[in-house]
Amino acid sequence: MKSAHREDRVSLCQTIHSELAEVESLCLKIRALLQSNDLVEACFCVELLARECLNNAVIHGNRGDAGKLIELSLCVGRKYLRLQVGDEGPGFAWPEMRRKRLDTVAPSGRGLKLYELYARRVQFNRSGNRITLWFGKKNQRGRGNCEMAGYVMEQNDLQGSVRLIGDLTAALVPDLQAGLREMLSKGARDLVFDLESTAMLDSSGMGLLIAAANSLAPNGGKVRVTNVCPGIFRLLQSMRLTARLNVTAKAN
Repeated sequence: MKSAHREDRVSLCQTIHSELAEVESLCLKIRALLQSNDLVEACFCVELLARECLNNAVIHGNRGDAGKLIELSLCVGRKYLRLQVGDEGPGFAWPEMRRKRLDTVAPSGRGLKLYELYARRVQFNRSGNRITLWFGKKNQRGRGNCEMAGYVMEQNDLQGSVRLIGDLTAALVPDLQAGLREMLSKGARDLVFDLESTAMLDSSGMGLLIAAANSLAPNGGKVRVTNVCPGIFRLLQSMRLTARLNVTAKAN
């Protein structure tokens, strides 16, 4: 990965293995770093896209090979922030993917749309295994919670509920999927996801919500996502998911 321009102040430069647990730890470090440097207003969008880049590097770039590495640098300039993520994979045909239309009911395939929505500028290297994103210092506001994620699930006949404790991101999704499958096998037809304590929702978390809605729809069931913070609400609006997921914002 190329070094930062000499006029930049490198806030964070780190190499991790291709493991979602290491992605989660690094993203919480990014959040804490931005907050401690009075960059709270940029925190939500920078962390969101850092998660997207890192998850894609793990899953698609290095294809889950924990022996391969991912490099991240976050640089702070006078008027902007620059995020760069590179992996050891073969890359992908990003010009072709950019031309594809967003499928609002598919549980995946939102990465490029997220980059375009939240970054001022997006640049790939020729092979597509390194991405550079630029952000303004004042962007959409996030929340300051840095706790590790978890959840509480309950079921009463056809009604199921999931109360998130922390963020709904790729690190939590596999475990939560297993719990949801068990709940559906026991007859749940309506699912309520309470995001009262959630500051971050990445594309893997969105994919889980969409997949749950898709599974329930044939039997007349539905998903409701409640107590959503402003940053996540705007994200779901941008992805045209508020109606499909019956999203309600957190009361002031």
